[in-house]
Amino acid sequence: MKTILNDIKTKNLKPLYLIYGEEGKLREDTVKKLETAALENDGIKDGFEGSFDPDEIINSANTLSLFGGKRLIVIKDSNCFGSSGYEKLMDYFKNPNPDCVMIFNEKKVDKRSKLYKAFKKSGYEFECKKPSIKEIRAFYIKEAKAKGFGLDYDALEALTANSETDLAACENEFEKLCSYCLGKSNITSDDVENIVSKKMESKVFDLIDGVVFKKPARAIEILKNMMLLKENSVGIVISLAKQFRTILQYKFLSDKMTNEEIAKHLGVHPYVITKASRQAKNFSNAQLLSALKDCRDLLENNFSGNIDIVNGIEVLILKYGTK
Repeated sequence: MKTILNDIKTKNLKPLYLIYGEEGKLREDTVKKLETAALENDGIKDGFEGSFDPDEIINSANTLSLFGGKRLIVIKDSNCFGSSGYEKLMDYFKNPNPDCVMIFNEKKVDKRSKLYKAFKKSGYEFECKKPSIKEIRAFYIKEAKAKGFGLDYDALEALTANSETDLAACENEFEKLCSYCLGKSNITSDDVENIVSKKMESKVFDLIDGVVFKKPARAIEILKNMMLLKENSVGIVISLAKQFRTILQYKFLSDKMTNEEIAKHLGVHPYVITKASRQAKNFSNAQLLSALKDCRDLLENNFSGNIDIVNGIEVLILKYGTK
């Protein structure tokens, strides 16, 4: 990315760019930056989406702009680096027109293809990977600052824990949150709780909270809402078992490590450990081991057809959530 930003800053755009990867928002934002730079000084744009005729692309690339600016060609979602029929571009890649900027915006590329290997010799590629937890945090901090909101630690962790690994989805959720918080100076974890769509994992946290804090009716209500949303009942049991196991692991490790170190050691989001640390106070090791066994038995009985799994989850809630 630094190379692209430097090309834009120095107004020295390369003739060939391949912007690819699963992170769609980053791809679109990167292509837009390049487009804006290329179209300065009366540049002309030709856009192509999906499959295309290589001859048409090459002819367009070699046609001079009448107004003296750059000619920009943007090719989107063509899958040309994973399909046959585009070999003619290989000759163009060897000697691209320096007055043309050709940008490929692709979700996937086959790095074994001849076309990709030919491009790599002459062009610049930038892979837009799914953001890490650290990058998602940084995104929310930057967005909050830009929109004039304070964002406390708990709110940031709750936001990050509920985020998809897709910046466009993160942006949509944050826009909803900002609209909800209009007139406030700070965004709190309660705001996040009230407005941000929850992942399965977070719903399971809430369900276990109902068990931990002896509110079985609340836990069963959460379960019923999850069923209305057509959440997978087997997935719920697996997620419950996963969180019970995390709480048990936390209890064994908490005397030796910080929460951050435990999260890193177990390969989970820090918010998961924050929740586990609060829930651990109300479970003994024996209870957690028993709960894990009950989850395993519930799955086995469900697979053999001996039990209705949703009723089984309710029994589990009542067993560990009743005073």
